[in-house]
Amino acid sequence: MTEKEAILDFMMGERMKAALIVATQMNMLIEGLPEHEKAGGNRVFSTFLRSLYRDIGLAHKISPQESWVKIREELDGSLVMVDSKVSHGAMDNLSRAITFATTISNKAMTFLKEKGLL
Repeated sequence: MTEKEAILDFMMGERMKAALIVATQMNMLIEGLPEHEKAGGNRVFSTFLRSLYRDIGLAHKISPQESWVKIREELDGSLVMVDSKVSHGAMDNLSRAITFATTISNKAMTFLKEKGLL
């Protein structure tokens, strides 16, 4: 890993972690909506997850790591649940995706600390 890759990994990992935490909050909010509002909530949630999916593709191009692929796989699972109108089933996938994003950030932060840049 180069210093540039570590900085980008740290930045993208933290950004993705924050966005995934927002996704879990959105997921919980949708569960509390009245039935007649859930379809609209699911559409917004699906659109949000798809935007994260594109961001992960960019991050993977910048720094090809297996963890980015794993996050995408977890988002795939989440999208299947949301598109199947069982958004509550997406929570496990989102939790695992947060773990992978945290791992990316932690590796990058450790590298940068060892280089004396943090």
